Amino acid sequence: MISKRSSINYNYHGLKVLHDRLNNGHPLKGLIHSKFMSVKAGIKGEEVVEGIFNKYTFPFNYYVLFNLNLSSDGNFQIDALVISQHYLLILESKNIIGELSFERNPFCLKRKLGNGQLDIFESPEVQLDRNIKMLQRWLSKRSLNIPIIGAVVLSTMKSEIVKPPISHTIMYPSNIPNFIWEQPRDNAFMTAEQLEELRISLLLDHNDYYPYPMCRTWGIDVNDLIKGVRCTECNWMGMKRIIRNWQCPNCLHQNKEAHVSAIKEWFMLVGDEMTNNDCRNFLQLEMSQTANRLMHGMELKSVGFGKNTKYKMERVMLDKILE
Repeated sequence: MISKRSSINYNYHGLKVLHDRLNNGHPLKGLIHSKFMSVKAGIKGEEVVEGIFNKYTFPFNYYVLFNLNLSSDGNFQIDALVISQHYLLILESKNIIGELSFERNPFCLKRKLGNGQLDIFESPEVQLDRNIKMLQRWLSKRSLNIPIIGAVVLSTMKSEIVKPPISHTIMYPSNIPNFIWEQPRDNAFMTAEQLEELRISLLLDHNDYYPYPMCRTWGIDVNDLIKGVRCTECNWMGMKRIIRNWQCPNCLHQNKEAHVSAIKEWFMLVGDEMTNNDCRNFLQLEMSQTANRLMHGMELKSVGFGKNTKYKMERVMLDKILE
């Protein structure tokens, strides 16, 4: 059964906002877009694999944990982990179209598109080997010794394997049930109670990858960001504040709550605390009273008094906005 579903992907939301707030001429915009598309494809791939486990069950004790972030002599992330009394299975999900060649010397994944474009990615074999070793260390620190197997899952049928990997199985999502059913279950390396303890321990050790503020993570000057409130209708950046409302100069759409997204983006991009001056600067406001009213209206947590007041957006509030 599924014990942990995919949670909010903070990196996905952060990359999207960061990309939208940078001018086309910014030197990192292309790289950020590429990373965003990669994360987006990864999420889609994980959703396909999760759908398989929603559809199928297996005749033995097991749990499935998605998007697991653990730490053992370093941080590592597992797309999907199946735990049972007989083995642990790591599924590395990839959503890549085109002709795929798993190369060695050096290890890499080459992708050729129909138009002849050739792209090179980190080898899923290397990623899988790294995760297996890291998980082995994690288990060893808890005095557990259980076989770990791994497989690469191509979540789209628009991929063609020209040169398969040597050390690991590669398959499409529809092959996952048969692959699991075919794994030997002659030996039990844990009792049912120990399996439950392992499940709980994995959940307790999991930490969501939280890359905010994105400017700090990517080394981007805050002054490089495009400021203003985004129109909720036409996406124009630069709505104007008029009589307790926001109006877009491009399409004339009005929205009283348009500032909420802008303030949320500031916390995702810039910092953990917002001052009145920060708010006025980012939202392009003239009146400090207006900035205070908007921040108070969002029920942000305030620290300090008077001009020294700083506002914080607690993570639980950000989660509600991102969900």
